[in-house]
Amino acid sequence: MKLFKKEKEEPKIKTLEISEDIILSIMDKLSEFERKQGFLKQVTLHSLAKKLGTNPKYLSKIINIHYEKNFSSYINDLRIQYLLRELKQDDSLKTQTVKAIGKKIGFGNTESFTKTFKKHTGINPSQYLNSLKE
Repeated sequence: MKLFKKEKEEPKIKTLEISEDIILSIMDKLSEFERKQGFLKQVTLHSLAKKLGTNPKYLSKIINIHYEKNFSSYINDLRIQYLLRELKQDDSLKTQTVKAIGKKIGFGNTESFTKTFKKHTGINPSQYLNSLKE
């Protein structure tokens, strides 16, 4: 199976050939990673590739093609989706600070968490938490 990526500087199309077996194996391992909520810890493309037994280029390409986003967006999206589900079920989470919540779901700093959260919901985390208390 071929995966394509257009380069902005060149009109040529670069290909990265990955066998269908490898793609399916990586997709299965990503599903397991999601199920086990591995995204709640600090994770990099290289550390996840190593954990999944693949190389970073393959993993990045598969995430780009399958999820139509880069690795950071993939991880951050999983974190925010998880948080939104948890906020509906866990009242104690609603009383924590924005910083504590961001750290709990794997963000390294509050600014990154706030920016990502706002991108997904349209409001910042503190506004969202206040709306849940009303």
